[in-house]
Amino acid sequence: MESMMPTMLIVRPSARAAEDVETCRRTGWQAEVLSPIEIEADAAGLARLPEQYARADAVFWVSPTAIETAVPHLNLSDGIKAHIAVGQGSRRALERYLGRTVIAPDDGNDSEAVLRLPVWNSLPEGARVLFVRGHGGRDFLMRRLREKGLQTELAEVYFRRHKPLNFQNFQSENITAAYITSTELVQLLFAQVPPQFSRFFKSLLYFTHHPRIAEALKREGVQSVETVPSLEYALSHFPV
Repeated sequence: MESMMPTMLIVRPSARAAEDVETCRRTGWQAEVLSPIEIEADAAGLARLPEQYARADAVFWVSPTAIETAVPHLNLSDGIKAHIAVGQGSRRALERYLGRTVIAPDDGNDSEAVLRLPVWNSLPEGARVLFVRGHGGRDFLMRRLREKGLQTELAEVYFRRHKPLNFQNFQSENITAAYITSTELVQLLFAQVPPQFSRFFKSLLYFTHHPRIAEALKREGVQSVETVPSLEYALSHFPV
């Protein structure tokens, strides 16, 4: 019976959760979504984007959200620019639009892994790299590329809006684990957890894709965290 299926708590913006919900369904899990952040497109940033894109020699895509927000406003058919994605999830998302191979690290999904890619050494001296992302974020990669003699430009195309969570009808009984995708989400989730659910959220098994997020969970008192390459990996390698 469906009511006996384990439930995965998906903690991420609702606009990004649909694929995760479908992944859970395919692997025999139910999914419940909690969204302490929602995504809002930046109309002004998107209006500037085509001009920024036109003068770029390479484009770095920071997340699937950046891709899905920005791509409808661009013509990607030039076939000339190098497209680099932060990880395999972003690579797959962009390749669906681009129709050709996107460069992404196989050994990580952060700026440090992207910096190790050989593509930066093959770009012309002084090449312009466009970063497509939301407002805010780490500038580590931008600084390091400028040290290599490359030019960088920033296109911030969406806002992350904080959202109050409603725990009034929250049912924890069938929730077996949670998947969470940023340190900001960790902080916003635990800032809102009511006292009656504090022990539950700290004792839950969490999956995440990066050690920094795992460390943020541990700082909140979480006892069990697994760092995994993807939600699909977690569901297939940690059966209940």
